[in-house]
Amino acid sequence: MVSAAMRVNGELRSIPADLPGNTVFPIYSITKTLTAICVIRLAETGPLRLDDPARGWLRNVDLPGTITLTHLLRHTSGLRDYGPLPEYHDAVRTRPDRPWTRQGFLDAVLSPGLLFYPGDRFSYSNVGYMLLVEIVERVTGQPFANAIDNFITRPLGLRRTMVLEQPEDLMRCTAGLGSEVTPDGTVVDVRGRYHPGWCAPRVVASTAEDVTLVFDGLMTGRLLSAERVREMLTLVPLSRKPDESIGVGMGMYSDRASRWGRNYGHGGGGPGYDLSATVYPDTPLGRVSIAVFIDTSRGPSAREHESTLLTSLGFL
Repeated sequence: MVSAAMRVNGELRSIPADLPGNTVFPIYSITKTLTAICVIRLAETGPLRLDDPARGWLRNVDLPGTITLTHLLRHTSGLRDYGPLPEYHDAVRTRPDRPWTRQGFLDAVLSPGLLFYPGDRFSYSNVGYMLLVEIVERVTGQPFANAIDNFITRPLGLRRTMVLEQPEDLMRCTAGLGSEVTPDGTVVDVRGRYHPGWCAPRVVASTAEDVTLVFDGLMTGRLLSAERVREMLTLVPLSRKPDESIGVGMGMYSDRASRWGRNYGHGGGGPGYDLSATVYPDTPLGRVSIAVFIDTSRGPSAREHESTLLTSLGFL
């Protein structure tokens, strides 16, 4: 079933969906947008700079000095990702309640070396964002959840946004159906089985209504200054293909081929859930932010549902 929310110039609009827009979901990699906001906010207020070498802020991580915070934010560090590793998915399937340790994630990614020289191109890395979360915690001297609260939740007055830490925390979310956490691929409710620690960059739980407010607030200066937002949304190509339409910012993606004009967003997916959130700043009605959350990791994607909804509403 689908939960969805839409805001036009900041105001909620009615939108057809199976579940209310305030239904709580784990938003998986949309968390990276929130992480990027926290890092950029800390750069804005002075404790760190985005061109700082990442290893200067990290303990016991053997990183080249050429990798900066900007490289981590844009996935241009050259760090590998654990997502493509069969052993990662096998471990999630056979022991979903016992995630790898921090060192386990680092060993899986750092041991083979960098994919390319930092800044040379794009390659998605969950561990890059895991390291950014550690930097946020070191700079602030507080848990990541406090940074989310200080820089995002409280400024926007969000009501149902929180960091998931333990398996029981996932019970705050609506049921999510997936086959990723059973040895035989049986579809189950992943809650009570899946440990959020398998998401090395952390995972936030939120609602479609809250997430659309985050994306809207970002565009209207409620979270970052206009200069920092421009920096966040400065794009690098996803690939070197001549016809590449996808650009990557800091915790954001954009598709210049979109039929609805300029856009910035992020998707999320993992055991039991699929999610999408996008803001369209220049529609005929003004600024439109939309989030679509699905309570299963099987079937049509949230991005496909988003496109269907925008088409059916007929005003974009």
